[in-house]
Amino acid sequence: MRNKAYALTLALLLALAAHAAAQTRNARGDWSAVEALPAGEKIVVRTKDGDRLTGRFDSANDTGISFTRDGNKVTLTRESIRLVQINRGKSRLKGALLGAAVGGGAGTGAGFAVISRGDFVVGPTVAGTAFLGAGIGAGIGAALGMGNKNETVYEAP
Repeated sequence: MRNKAYALTLALLLALAAHAAAQTRNARGDWSAVEALPAGEKIVVRTKDGDRLTGRFDSANDTGISFTRDGNKVTLTRESIRLVQINRGKSRLKGALLGAAVGGGAGTGAGFAVISRGDFVVGPTVAGTAFLGAGIGAGIGAALGMGNKNETVYEAP
């Protein structure tokens, strides 16, 4: 049983590392990546002043970027922008991990509750309900997603 737990933990860590590596881009300082965005793309712009603006991309040129935010057109100069990201929706991985943790905890509690009411063996009962709860929680968490999964297109040098 221990070897399976180690193998599962290793597989999870490798999956997380691969996901993190896929999120990085080499074009961090390349403004042409912003200019190549299609009109209507959901974007997140962070300014050097610390503001976070979201909207739909309109256009970009050598001097700045234009996008629509809440029905209003916003134009920012390139020098005032620290970061431009594409909004890719909610992160299913973060939701699955949080759901697995919550479900595993609830499953562990349910396992101890079952044991207190009958003649069950502690180890298999608690482990079984914890894994069942973690699986159910991961499924629900993945379906709902969590946070935003933004992909960085440009980051000022």
